[in-house]
Amino acid sequence: MQIFRAHWLAPWFNHPFLATEPTGEGLVLHLKRERHALSWSELGAPPRLAQGRRLYRLRLPCTQGDIELGWLPKTVAEPLCEAITLGWFRHHAGRVLPLAESCLALLELGYLRASRWQQLKQWLRQESIDWRLHVPPAALSDRERAAFELVATLMTADEGWREQCCRDYCEQALAEYGALFDGLESHPLTEAQRLACVVDEDHNLVLAGAGCGKTSVMTARATFLLASNQARASELLLLAFGNEAAAEMSERLARRPETAAVKTSTFHALGLMILSRVAGNSPSLSPLAQQESTRITTFARWLEQDCQQDEDYGARLHDWLRRHRFQVVPQPDYRRLAREWAPLVAALKLYGEPEPEELPPALAEQLTLVRPLLHRYQQHLAEQGDIDFDDMIEQATELVRRGRFSVPWRHILVDEFQDISGPRAALLQALRDAAPGLSLFCVGDDWQAIYRFSGADVSLTTRFADHFGASRITRLDKTFRFNNQIEKVASRFVTRNPAQLPKTLGTHQRSDSPCVHVLPVDNDSQMDVVTRLLGQIAAERAHASVYLLARFRFSLPDESQLAGWRRRFPGLQLEAQTLHGAKGKEADCVIMLGLSRGKFGFPPEQSGSALLELLLPEAEAFPHAEERRLFYVGLTRARQQVFLLADRQIPSVFVKELLEGGYPGVSRWQG
Repeated sequence: MQIFRAHWLAPWFNHPFLATEPTGEGLVLHLKRERHALSWSELGAPPRLAQGRRLYRLRLPCTQGDIELGWLPKTVAEPLCEAITLGWFRHHAGRVLPLAESCLALLELGYLRASRWQQLKQWLRQESIDWRLHVPPAALSDRERAAFELVATLMTADEGWREQCCRDYCEQALAEYGALFDGLESHPLTEAQRLACVVDEDHNLVLAGAGCGKTSVMTARATFLLASNQARASELLLLAFGNEAAAEMSERLARRPETAAVKTSTFHALGLMILSRVAGNSPSLSPLAQQESTRITTFARWLEQDCQQDEDYGARLHDWLRRHRFQVVPQPDYRRLAREWAPLVAALKLYGEPEPEELPPALAEQLTLVRPLLHRYQQHLAEQGDIDFDDMIEQATELVRRGRFSVPWRHILVDEFQDISGPRAALLQALRDAAPGLSLFCVGDDWQAIYRFSGADVSLTTRFADHFGASRITRLDKTFRFNNQIEKVASRFVTRNPAQLPKTLGTHQRSDSPCVHVLPVDNDSQMDVVTRLLGQIAAERAHASVYLLARFRFSLPDESQLAGWRRRFPGLQLEAQTLHGAKGKEADCVIMLGLSRGKFGFPPEQSGSALLELLLPEAEAFPHAEERRLFYVGLTRARQQVFLLADRQIPSVFVKELLEGGYPGVSRWQG
């Protein structure tokens, strides 16, 4: 090793250091009578060179205090400084090189998710030296210098740098897979749809307005993940709420050989699969859970038996029915009561029984009457060794949390996310926590959240990041279903509730005149008006599709009336459906019935069950928030025209708002 000596006059002026010898382990400092070893790890930074009047000094920043090497000629000081600096950097390169390689490998995974960013920052926080302050010497190898520069860059990087990385990734992916997105559907995907497919945060929420192609985005996302080699088919899971939606996604995936093996499932089927894999056999699912008619018939029989076997209970139930349901003895309608109380039983079983003393007297009274039915149901399941769908989701979640189920997926895609309930969200969170790196991709529309009565919690969508963590929201901004006139009425109407997430929808179809028409009608003449409307629609477009929609089924025409219209207007495709049942459907024209005020108006002025309301996810503060979304769903089923048949005497407050609220896309129609 080269020895760098101080000026020969140094000892005469009592300078302690006569020479310095860099080695692989550090520095050997030559003193008058001894040598002192200084390891590289004891140096906190490279040396600092200072020029005197004729000679130079090197200051070594050490952990135990600075050391000064003086009396150095320029010809000695400068190469010594370079040698110490190079040795110090090479010593730390042994640690910085693996760190840089780990960081680079993480960056090369693609989209810089928040979890990856936090992992990267955690690694950098463990680094004791701030490499932003030190410039690596040119004598280092290219690989070593690149490692120090990368770590220094990452130490400087902030959230804005991460955002730029994400934008760069998306731009590159969109350019590279443009041809794929052009050919997946009958028409090329929109820019927003493409962006939704490539954004890859830990938790992704795609807000897909009505008719914006949410199913196309679900299948396109799966196709992109496979094409870009970010996942294998076995690592993808597409989830839907109903069998019909799951079948549609499966059918779309089957059209392309590369996506045919991707698994689609309902939440219930997922729960069943988890339980079956852990236990080795399928659990017994109660017939009462699978068939509504069986459940209602059984509940009605139990109610009748309880009344017969317990005279006190029977007297209290009959008295309650007289006061609250206006049912008269001698024989109550137990089947009607069973249908009303079945959701209550499900909610009590799922969320737990409140203490009667915590409830208002009227609700406490109802709770004591419902409890025997709940306990009968729980006892029946226990005796039969059966479970229901709620048990299935809850037990599956617990197995995943306890590590009993090995999660095979890296990407879970969820359809109609606005319909998610707390227990289903808990299952998603358990799956995510059990599989580090698993990404959630959730497609939904909080403007169409209409299932709170079955446990859906819209706040899981509107406060997505609060529930799931680091998230990215992408908004699909073009609808292919309805025209601009329907859009401006429907969007303005639903966003009167400030809690709805904002989005702007462009439309593929355009019209220059209003397409939402209010028809004031007398209650007894609604069907006559419908007949005239159908005649006018048939005259303008003989083979149009028409949906008759209403809040309640009793507001719709019966089958004989529908059959008569179909005979009279054979070219029309005519269907009748409740608004809840029409979710996801569409037609050329929509005729909405039952638009009046009252207990069974639209919106209903009285909820079905105050006790059920108490058990369900917390209701929103905005008046008629969910009913407003339901009305929006009705408006957006139509591709061309909407006809609102409003009660002339007591019109719905929604209709009054449309007429009196300055909605330019609404007309008062005199058909």
